[in-house]
Amino acid sequence: MRISMTSELRSFAEGEGGSLFVGCRRVRGCRGVAVLYVTTREPPSWAQDELFLVDGVLVHARLPVRLRPRELHLSLEGRRRPAATWDGCAFVI
Repeated sequence: MRISMTSELRSFAEGEGGSLFVGCRRVRGCRGVAVLYVTTREPPSWAQDELFLVDGVLVHARLPVRLRPRELHLSLEGRRRPAATWDGCAFVI
């Protein structure tokens, strides 16, 4: 899996503690669809994650093993909202 990050998000993450947490959330009413999320705060019970060092930022990823993306792109939307795309999409099917 290749992970890329914008310089804006790197600067933001460094100011928020230096770590990012990336995961998937199921969408209510859309069976089999999950939306990616990124946060700088450690979610509860976040023990089974993979660790990556990307441009000096520690990225904790909890993504479905059977659906590994080829590329995960992390960016900053607006001034304070981290975002992720998975092989060019914001959701996983």
